[in-house]
Amino acid sequence: MGWIAYVIAWLAGAFFWTLAAASSAGRSAIEIFPYGLVAMGSAAIMGLAVWRLTNRVPWDWRAAAFYTVHGTALTAYSVLYTIALVWPDLVTGDFARAFKGLRESPVLIWNLLMGSWLYLVVAGLSYAVRAHRRIRAQEAAAAEARLLAQQAQLVALRAQINPHFLFNALHTVGALVTSDPARADRALECLGDLLRYALGTGDEVLLAEEWKFTQDYLAFEQLRLGDRLSVRVEADGAALTTIVPPLILQPLVENAVRHGIADRPEGGHIDVRAQVADARLVLRVRDDGCGAAHGGADGMGLGSVRRRLDALYAGQATVSIDRRAAGFTVTIGLPLKLSDGPIPAVPIPETCTL
Repeated sequence: MGWIAYVIAWLAGAFFWTLAAASSAGRSAIEIFPYGLVAMGSAAIMGLAVWRLTNRVPWDWRAAAFYTVHGTALTAYSVLYTIALVWPDLVTGDFARAFKGLRESPVLIWNLLMGSWLYLVVAGLSYAVRAHRRIRAQEAAAAEARLLAQQAQLVALRAQINPHFLFNALHTVGALVTSDPARADRALECLGDLLRYALGTGDEVLLAEEWKFTQDYLAFEQLRLGDRLSVRVEADGAALTTIVPPLILQPLVENAVRHGIADRPEGGHIDVRAQVADARLVLRVRDDGCGAAHGGADGMGLGSVRRRLDALYAGQATVSIDRRAAGFTVTIGLPLKLSDGPIPAVPIPETCTL
């Protein structure tokens, strides 16, 4: 559709050029129209080169190189547009006739100005079209990110607040009601915190908030798995002050619990780390399960994380997997984004102790 509109626009230009030239020369429009096609056709072909040039030279009105390149291109465009009508003579080698035609042309200056004007119009429209496409691409990426975030919330709820997990959690809490009422009360409060975070977060959170949510999830998993689940968590202060998408760390931990620990009679160990390195936030989750047979690499949770990061960071985020005989590690690298306000802006409750 874009090419059709481009051709129609230049054909319209050739039509109006013909009418103006026929009126000033006192000749019929049919006789002048081939010259209009040559003039506007040449301008249209050169317009394709201008389109490519605007792709190579980004819009930057403060850069001297921007004006140098376009000033040179404008001069070349206007000159080539002006000599378009004598191209047949130049191609056939009749340079004398071509030179005479240009010298005696009553509209030589006008054609140079017209060529300059056409260049500015084509270049300006090219930049405008590219800017419009870029904005639309950004809006589409933002819309996709929002959709994936919503999907991630549903995945998170299915992963850790699914009927099986909820049944086990409530069964465990029920057993505590008679033996340890205070602990049962804390467990119910922690479960409420999990639900509120999973359902009520915005587009961005402090890693400190995501960190607490992940530890609360692990506390419930330890309540269910007991001594079979051993956990070590470690985060430096700089990492906790960064801004991240919500529900970005917990799916990695859930992945490790489900595929690396839960099905092993002897259980296992999970190591969760967060640190700032080389101006990037690095999140790493490792379990000591059977890395070769680990089913988490193709799981829904990790796949959702990959798609969200691609949409949110436009290829600047990385997700790497390391399989070993006894171990499965997922590492995420994110561009560093720090909070502008107090850290944390709203006091974060202590991690649940069950």
